[in-house]
Amino acid sequence: MTADQLTCTTREAPAQAEACESGVSLQDNTRGSSLPLAPHLWADPVSLHRILRGIAQQDLSEARLFEGHVNAHRLVQTLGSEAQRRQVDAAMTSGRLFGVWGADGAVKVRWDGRVLSGTKRFASGLGRVSKAIVPALGADGQHLIIVDASDPGRHSTGDWDMTGMQASVSGGFLCDGLSGEPLGAAGSYQREPGFLGGTWRIASVTLGGTAGLLDRAALTLAERGHLEAEAQALRLGPLALRAVAADSAILRAGLVAEGAAGRQSPEAAATRSVAMRLLSEELAQDTIAAVERSVGLSMFRTDDPVGAQARDLACYIRQAARDALMLRVARDLLAGGQGLGGWFDA
Repeated sequence: MTADQLTCTTREAPAQAEACESGVSLQDNTRGSSLPLAPHLWADPVSLHRILRGIAQQDLSEARLFEGHVNAHRLVQTLGSEAQRRQVDAAMTSGRLFGVWGADGAVKVRWDGRVLSGTKRFASGLGRVSKAIVPALGADGQHLIIVDASDPGRHSTGDWDMTGMQASVSGGFLCDGLSGEPLGAAGSYQREPGFLGGTWRIASVTLGGTAGLLDRAALTLAERGHLEAEAQALRLGPLALRAVAADSAILRAGLVAEGAAGRQSPEAAATRSVAMRLLSEELAQDTIAAVERSVGLSMFRTDDPVGAQARDLACYIRQAARDALMLRVARDLLAGGQGLGGWFDA
């Protein structure tokens, strides 16, 4: 075990033990615990998938922050100069948290070649993220700019008025007058398989959040003496089976997106990753509904752990242009010319 990992104790729950084996530091299921920020801990898709899933099973807000950190690393590794790659690797290994803040606020973020203007919204990790990568419109297209994110005067945590993901410390980020360091060429941000192709990581987080919800529901039902009821087994058992089946499919999408197949057929890799995000979203939505029926009114208390996980999960799985993404996946699945065998064997 490296210095980047905290020692796991034998008292931890199975989900926590699995997370620790993957390099995740989670103590007593509390928020704000150390994340495995050093890139060497998640250099391959298998390790990364397991770590993302393990963190999300315990805390979706922490998983959101960690996935953004990984996204930033992938962007720098793909688009950055050798000096930028070395600098970011060193900063992450030393414990600096990075983020990618893409959504524009009321005033779109722009880059004049020297400083930024405008605002970002839904920026997660305010006060924790030290460096952020922000997309910004320039005269020649969209740029990625690495900026210092640590100035609290630019943070508006009060802008996050959602019922879920409160611990993600999300909100607005003011970019006016902020200088930064360009990353890559204009128009490179949405290049595949690094853009939509990276959504397999979101599927990993969603799967972990879904497993965490099932774990919490099962614990509550067991404490009530209701877990052995046939109705509960028939309601929740199929969802647990779907989660197990989804695990290998999501991992496969990650291996495709980050391997030779992704480089050779980036759009196909992106479609597979999008499919996994849609698959995990539907599983999460079905699980939330089933758990509400199983656990009942108690999970709507503000301090109920089952309800808190359900609210975080419902918030996390929301995505823009969902129908357009489903059309893309469905057309490829049904009219790709190869049949489903092309998906089975890719």
